[in-house]
Amino acid sequence: MIQWNADLARKLSCRDEEKKGLGPIIKRLMDLDRKARGEGFLSLESELPSIDDPLLAVGVRLVMEGVSGEALEEILATYLLIEGRSGWPFLKACVTIEGLLALAESDDPGLMARKLLPYFGAEKALPALEELEKGLGEGGAQ
Repeated sequence: MIQWNADLARKLSCRDEEKKGLGPIIKRLMDLDRKARGEGFLSLESELPSIDDPLLAVGVRLVMEGVSGEALEEILATYLLIEGRSGWPFLKACVTIEGLLALAESDDPGLMARKLLPYFGAEKALPALEELEKGLGEGGAQ
């Protein structure tokens, strides 16, 4: 889990319009989680060609290799620190890392969503959860 401080909070700051981009990221992470839970971590290899986010691709590969817990968090946090992101790119990376940590821990998709939705902000987390659940009801089982 990412350790919070004032500097981190400033780096996460971005517009509400940008935060809307979190929905598809969270859904993608939940889809990867469902696949891994149903078919095993190695099944994620078939997803790698369609992953266009380098951080997500590296993280999925590490999860497939069995890296989890503190080691995974340290590796992904190093990417985050080295790249010097802020604003929307930083927020996106934090959500991706938290999702990868949940994936590695085999959290069920619902728990993963509840870990990631706070990044929307408290006032928008519940509507975002309802939207995700609506999409899951139409397109896939949880």
